[in-house]
Amino acid sequence: MGIWKWVYHFDETAGTQITLRNVGILTDGTLHNPHGYPEDIVRAAIKAAEARVHERRSNAAKKAAETRARRQERKILESARRIVANAKIGPRDSCIVCGRGLGDPESINRGIGSECWQDVLKQIERLKQPAMQSVA
Repeated sequence: MGIWKWVYHFDETAGTQITLRNVGILTDGTLHNPHGYPEDIVRAAIKAAEARVHERRSNAAKKAAETRARRQERKILESARRIVANAKIGPRDSCIVCGRGLGDPESINRGIGSECWQDVLKQIERLKQPAMQSVA
């Protein structure tokens, strides 16, 4: 809710798109309409504009979640590769994978939190598995 500088409304009878300027729906449900546009058109245009904004934000949030998951997977794989190569990761105050603070002495020395450690262990097993099959 609030006042929009402008919103578009597609006029189906004329087949044109019109721009409504300085319109909005106030918090008490009343209409802000100093230009005197028809009330039903203003409400429909604002509802459609808010739906488009919600859709864009929802899509952006989904994309951000996918990006975070992909980055965390990459950090897990990089950590597993470093461990397999006997490179030292810890001690650290925060998890190298997710960035959360570490409080457990074992996690601090490892540099990876207990929740992320399980994922790193799985990745280590996957990395070691092809090497074991080629030896046999």
